[in-house]
Amino acid sequence: MVINLFKWTEYKPHRKEAQTVLSPLESEIMEIMWREKRATARTVYICLKSKHSVNRSTINVVMGSLRKRGLLTSIVSKGRGGLKYIYKVKICRGKFEQEVVGKVLDSLLESFEKTSKKLMREKLERT
Repeated sequence: MVINLFKWTEYKPHRKEAQTVLSPLESEIMEIMWREKRATARTVYICLKSKHSVNRSTINVVMGSLRKRGLLTSIVSKGRGGLKYIYKVKICRGKFEQEVVGKVLDSLLESFEKTSKKLMREKLERT
């Protein structure tokens, strides 16, 4: 039984890695956060601005969304420019992957139990 560690509603099997359950931008932000462990939206923006024409406010919104969905936590800190949010990873990459794979397998077993078990056995025997 998989415990829902974070919220996601759609599985996109044609995509790779985190993008199977996250948007491309969310996925890139999480890649940065998994590497950095903690960062401000400004730090993430600086990492992404050379690759994308994305606004800093968009990064703020997406990171807030990732926090609400349970992937990040945040604390408020006073800085020179006023208040800023410092985001931290709430779920490591390994737990994230476990959650996604577990939920997909549970769904397959619930919907197509016999076929899923048969195909999983066959695939495991080939590896």
